[in-house]
Amino acid sequence: MTGVLAGYVGPVRGYLSQRAELRQEQARLRQLEAQRDRLARRLTALDDPVVLEVVAREKNLVRPGERVFFIRPPAPRNGGAGDGTGAGG
Repeated sequence: MTGVLAGYVGPVRGYLSQRAELRQEQARLRQLEAQRDRLARRLTALDDPVVLEVVAREKNLVRPGERVFFIRPPAPRNGGAGDGTGAGG
């Protein structure tokens, strides 16, 4: 009787392991499907010229013929000996 039960332990353990792996893979599939759906909606939205321009502007793209201006922040004033504390010493 013990030998018969011992013969079932390996297959049952394998079955349970495969079920756990299947659940993990199904969860991963749901994540990937959700990501696919988000990307498909974004792709569809890019067919709208207004949305496309907003995305392009966020990436600092300009239309042909437009002039680009870069505004630099003012250089920091050096009030001290160069250590940035203004203590001078």
